[in-house]
Amino acid sequence: MMRSMFSGVSGLKGHQTRMDVIGNNIANVNTTGFKASRVTFADMISQNLSGASSPNGTIGGVNPKQVGLGMSVASTDLIYTNGSVQQTGKNTDVAISRGDGLFVVSRGEQKFYTRNGAFGFDAEGNLTIPSTGLYVQGYMANNGVLNVAGDNTTKIQIPAGKSMEAATTATASYTKNLNASTPGYEVANTLVKYADGTSETVANYTPTETGRISLTLSTGETVTLDGTATYPFDTATPVNGKTLYTSKISNITASATGKVDLKLGIDPTNASSPKKIAGATADISLTGLESGTYAYGGTYNISGTIRKVTTVGTNEIELELAADNNFTNPKAVTTVTVPSPTTFTYKVGDTYNGQLKIKEVKGQPGSILATADGNKAKLAAAETVTSATQTFARVATAADGKVASTSRVSVYEYNNKTVSGVVLNTKSGTSIDGLVAKSYGTGDTFYPSVATTITVYDSLGAKHSVPVVYTKAENNKWTISLGSGGDSYTIKEADGTTTTVALTKTDLNFDTAGGYVSGSASLNLTYTNGAAPQQVSMNLAAITQYSGTSTISATSDGNAAGTLSSVDIDSTGVITGTYTNGVRQKEAQIAMAQFNNPSGLTKMGGNLYQESNNSGTRTISGASDIGTELTTSALEMSNVDIADQFSDMIITQRGFQSNSKIITVSDEMLETLINMKR
Repeated sequence: MMRSMFSGVSGLKGHQTRMDVIGNNIANVNTTGFKASRVTFADMISQNLSGASSPNGTIGGVNPKQVGLGMSVASTDLIYTNGSVQQTGKNTDVAISRGDGLFVVSRGEQKFYTRNGAFGFDAEGNLTIPSTGLYVQGYMANNGVLNVAGDNTTKIQIPAGKSMEAATTATASYTKNLNASTPGYEVANTLVKYADGTSETVANYTPTETGRISLTLSTGETVTLDGTATYPFDTATPVNGKTLYTSKISNITASATGKVDLKLGIDPTNASSPKKIAGATADISLTGLESGTYAYGGTYNISGTIRKVTTVGTNEIELELAADNNFTNPKAVTTVTVPSPTTFTYKVGDTYNGQLKIKEVKGQPGSILATADGNKAKLAAAETVTSATQTFARVATAADGKVASTSRVSVYEYNNKTVSGVVLNTKSGTSIDGLVAKSYGTGDTFYPSVATTITVYDSLGAKHSVPVVYTKAENNKWTISLGSGGDSYTIKEADGTTTTVALTKTDLNFDTAGGYVSGSASLNLTYTNGAAPQQVSMNLAAITQYSGTSTISATSDGNAAGTLSSVDIDSTGVITGTYTNGVRQKEAQIAMAQFNNPSGLTKMGGNLYQESNNSGTRTISGASDIGTELTTSALEMSNVDIADQFSDMIITQRGFQSNSKIITVSDEMLETLINMKR
């Protein structure tokens, strides 16, 4: 039988295979991470009609006479090039944008490899391919620390709402610069400001630290003691009957459960005060006020709707106010006599506004009395204030129970007064705020301080801000202090508790090149919120001293408790979680696989590959370790080139047609041969 027919048949089969591959490529043009394939052909073994002969002296060499027997499919090769990257906006989608790596996924103990990065978290927080349920493999972090360990991968599981425990601060690290060129100023004198609102200018300011004791009672109330409290403090003995402090009364606040009574009077020195009330200058009384804060000598705003306007004398007008006024008790129509206005006219229906002087404040039981030292007390008995200098003695009751905790409050005094601030007047004419705890004298050289704040978390996860101050003492030498300039500082927290900080330190020294030489510091903190005492080490070795702006800053470890709110994936496959406490922590890293011959991988369907005998050695690690780069919120598309596929399809079609023609002609020749035999 004619060999050409068999050759034509082999050509038909080969081109059919090529068309199958082209069809599959085109079908998967939009398949995520799909890699196109190609078909290569090879001729089949040829039939020898005669062999070759070598040349000799009488005749030249003769080539072999061979007839080919057709073609066969030599290979179907995986074209392992990167596809284009398409943004999706989904933060768990990951595209392989550079390199030949593959994601590692698993079903039980069976591992597969894929370029499909359409990931998502399931109900248990497992990172999967949602279309198949296969687990994405990677490396889980331990408290934010990753250990990329080759083939030792596991499924990535990050449960929604994952909690983070509170961590106590142990170290605060300082970095950046202290200005070596910080100017020194010669002190002319010091303006001392006192807590009572007065001030004075002195030549030499030398404060005295008079620490006070702050008690937290069983009820949770915090009080600051003064010198009137002489009894010992312990948690075993009730405080009932003990005088905690005696201090000048500032004001009394009314409530529905602790009402306040007032005596109000005309104030001739106040232009907003009426001249008469109900035709008289006598004081009036208000009782049962349920809101507002009132101080002896202060003002009480009065108002009411004007019903009638009458001229009663030279430059005087009487206003009749409706019963909606706020200073008759019980509510009643009344009159106020006021000066005749020159810039406006009182009209019926308008609202009159004026002021009366508070001549007496009586707080009923349950109202809140505040004193000049910052203490507040809920009155157990009525208290009447009739003087600006009147004091209140806070005597503990049985309800106060025992002392829960104590702390020391730093207070600085000068001339037997509590200092609230100091301002240094320099000989150059500049006025600069100084530190309350520092001494200043005329002629001293004063260097402005640099204040920083470090964040400290206690054993309960509560956050505390500790002010640390750096002050140049001389060239290449700085001192360290707290808040107001001392070695102790008390912070009044927002929840009413106190934090007492004690500083242990040595001076901070630099060399002539601005480098750190020596200096150390640590903080000892005690709390009244129930947290354990703690020590925070201050790492100062990274601070520099160069001329220029002071930029010193601090970071600290520790954190409050929190829950996982979101995750994101970076270009190396590291998954980072953001918690409600503001902490960002590494949670896991996606594992990547690399093969010596990725084109040799076996396709398993579903965008999956498995190793083959010719895929070569496998390496599993992080993306950056194998030279692979990822793009998040994106997917890698197919690498199928439609134009190339259509061109190949036309070429394949022509080849198929040509081979079919060979069969047709061969058939015709055979038919002619048979007819010759007839």
